[in-house]
Amino acid sequence: MHCLFQRNWHSSVRLEDKNLLSEVTYCGTDREVCARLIVDPKTFAVISAVWERYRTPEKAGYESVVLPQLDGMVAYLGCGGALREGLAPLHDSYATSFFAETVRGIVQAETFLVEERGYLSAQAYEEYWNKIYHNSCRYYSNLDRVSSGWYEHVGYHIRDGCLFNRMKSQSLYLKEDSYLLNGHINDSFHGVALELELEKDSRRVRRAEGHLWRAPDPVCKESAALIKELEGINLIGFSKKDIAGFLGNGSGCVHFIDLAFDALETLNLQQSLMEGS
Repeated sequence: MHCLFQRNWHSSVRLEDKNLLSEVTYCGTDREVCARLIVDPKTFAVISAVWERYRTPEKAGYESVVLPQLDGMVAYLGCGGALREGLAPLHDSYATSFFAETVRGIVQAETFLVEERGYLSAQAYEEYWNKIYHNSCRYYSNLDRVSSGWYEHVGYHIRDGCLFNRMKSQSLYLKEDSYLLNGHINDSFHGVALELELEKDSRRVRRAEGHLWRAPDPVCKESAALIKELEGINLIGFSKKDIAGFLGNGSGCVHFIDLAFDALETLNLQQSLMEGS
């Protein structure tokens, strides 16, 4: 078995000097970059945004780009359009992906910003999320069946300094006539793994396995069975929306959907770099 390609993401959200710093650093076979947002912890309005490149397929060398066009944007749910518009001058599709990750980190860190965000209590925050995220994933589609609340899963509602961490990884291997793709997410609240075996020539999925060993509730772990829906499918040209459809959309796990799409993107990146070399 031969390793062809690796990708690693580290997301962190920290309270620093009364501001919130959300940063996603990516280091892979293809590139090394960093997306950074500093936001107001009360409003989540962007105070400053920076895109750093250390290495890309085109060149090696440090480049830092300040993005004043993102100043004032509220880094929260629904900001995708404003984010894409603000990043358009970079002409770098990866920037959009990584800055979206910084926003996801901020949304997760809100768990420990109850007072700053104006919620009356941790319970009020949890009730708010139960309402706005209804039917969005396995957990929020089965609130009548869950046996533990969000803060019961987390174990506490006060955290200082680093509020959220997430590690993501993707590895691509060649084994005889198959590609093996292994993806993992470990963060402050979840632990998820996905393994796909694809036919080398057709990219048809021979085998798909998912594992969810850390999640808010046992009901979440039922989504692992949906991974088998990918078996027999040729993934060439599929979008993230297509993959979400196979994995249950709001009845599945968003983290499995992310890992499956990241796996497909990893294979496409490796193929693109091979063709360009």
